[in-house]
Amino acid sequence: MKSATVLLVAGSANFSTRDVWDGYRVALEQAGMHVIPYSTFSFLKLLSIDAVCNDIIGTAVDQANHIDFVVFVDGLYFRGHRSRVPQSIRRAGIPTVLIATDDPYVTIPDAESIYTYRFTNEKECAWEGAEYLPTATLPPPELSRRDQPTYDVAFLGTVFEDRAPLLVEIAEHCERNQRRMLIAGKVLGDATVFDRFQFADVKIKTVDEAEKWQIYSDCHVAINVFRESDRPAVSPSPRIFEVTAFGHAALVSGPRRAEVDSIYGDSIYHFDDADSAIESIERALTEPDTRGIKVQEAKQITLQSQTYFDRADRLSHALLTAGGSPLEIDLIESQTGWIIGCGRTGSTWLAEMLGDLPRIRRWHEPYFGRLFRHLQERPEERDRKSAFFSRQQQSIWLAGLRSMFFDVAKDRFPKLGDHALAVKEVNTPEIYPWIHDVFPRSRLVFLARDPFDVFDSYLDLQRSGSWNDRFGDADGDPLDPEHAERTARHIHRTMTAALNAYESFPDNQRLWLSYENLLDDTAGGLQQCAQILGQAINEKHVLRSVEKHRFENYKRTGRLEFRRQGIAGGWRDSPNFTDAIKQTANQMLGDLRVRLGYAFETDHSVPEPTDA
Repeated sequence: MKSATVLLVAGSANFSTRDVWDGYRVALEQAGMHVIPYSTFSFLKLLSIDAVCNDIIGTAVDQANHIDFVVFVDGLYFRGHRSRVPQSIRRAGIPTVLIATDDPYVTIPDAESIYTYRFTNEKECAWEGAEYLPTATLPPPELSRRDQPTYDVAFLGTVFEDRAPLLVEIAEHCERNQRRMLIAGKVLGDATVFDRFQFADVKIKTVDEAEKWQIYSDCHVAINVFRESDRPAVSPSPRIFEVTAFGHAALVSGPRRAEVDSIYGDSIYHFDDADSAIESIERALTEPDTRGIKVQEAKQITLQSQTYFDRADRLSHALLTAGGSPLEIDLIESQTGWIIGCGRTGSTWLAEMLGDLPRIRRWHEPYFGRLFRHLQERPEERDRKSAFFSRQQQSIWLAGLRSMFFDVAKDRFPKLGDHALAVKEVNTPEIYPWIHDVFPRSRLVFLARDPFDVFDSYLDLQRSGSWNDRFGDADGDPLDPEHAERTARHIHRTMTAALNAYESFPDNQRLWLSYENLLDDTAGGLQQCAQILGQAINEKHVLRSVEKHRFENYKRTGRLEFRRQGIAGGWRDSPNFTDAIKQTANQMLGDLRVRLGYAFETDHSVPEPTDA
């Protein structure tokens, strides 16, 4: 395998993130890479934040360094304003790599547009273009085993508020049974809750590398307590690998996680709550022979396959083989789906749910269609010989627009091709007559909704005080006949253009989806969209996305809000639908309503019209 030069950048954390960074620093060198280490946590003690950020960028782009990759071992530091660091490096043409260390507790916004390649320490986060690369350990130092350790039980790490109650219960148990307990690390919250315990020593400090191993060698049992998280988590933490590799203390870990169970089985002690944690601790302390066997089994497992040397081999192989033959643009296009229709049809809701599925990214309103406005307003231009959009050169400028779109898309979504792309483009109907000509292999999702409900929603957003700044602060009554007719005309024109575009696509490249059916069977609608995009999505991911985007979960809803009711047929009881508005709706939208199949509906379920 060829060698490469890696600038290895740490986050700001001086403890857990540093250990991961240090592990890759040593292991990547052994894997044959030339590593230039950048210890952000050290430089921040000497330089300002901006100076450190500028120094990282300068080191990366300095041609004398011949940097092939910049790897960020980071959970949360290089985000917000500091995201300019990886973004600037990537813009300079150097691939940026994220090894996320705080999944699933902290998410990094826009990570896909900032990092060329992404790896996560949490298996449940190994989607949306990120690969699973768990933490590990370096082979630990050789220290003599103590026959009589000072502590029966030790916890090493940060006492987050969600960890404190469990540790207090364990401390109470140790107090009752005269077991010596050590808690070493930072305490986030009230540390005085431990003051009443005579058998519990609490050392509030940042524990350095040497002291960490001393603690592990000076206890019978080491406790690992996973933090609570809003997102599911199944993977081990660095503590799991450190304790087991060291081979002195028995590990008691919980709440139980599937990946930990899969790797270690019964070679460590598992728990689910305080009672089972205390039970596991007591079994470990009162059965020393069994404890010793478990310790040796766990040590063997870790040293055989769970070190940073294993992780570095996987990382280097992934990076050095990533520059293979590029995916053909035709394949990328076949996994690109356009969500079209009209505004106020639920398209944002649909796109957000799709974007939260694995292997599907969401591009929210790129307004690419605006490039076709000139052709919409001046169709005769195609026959003017000197015009750029001349009919004679049409194949050339169509290919150029297609190429430009995917060049920008690949820059925004570096893993495009490994995942599908859902493009929500409901506000630029200028593109609809051209969408099949420019993207003949793409997929099309036509999102239909009762035009009367769409009309009602448009009238609402045009009222004074609405969420839409463009209309909400404007003078004029949206129910004024001339104003209402203009709104209805826009809906008719946009939906008709979208429907015509739908009819221009082959059957196997298009999907008719109604807002009403999406309300009735949201999961089924998402599966249909995923299928048309060529993606097979596990049901649990679909249901998770559906649950996340349930209407009841949104805080700002109701009249004048962006998300109003989340129902079908709301126009019937709407104060916007006066007799005059109903007449306008019937006159201007009645034929469209018939064409879409809504004129004779008996419930919320609207089948695809036979003539479409």
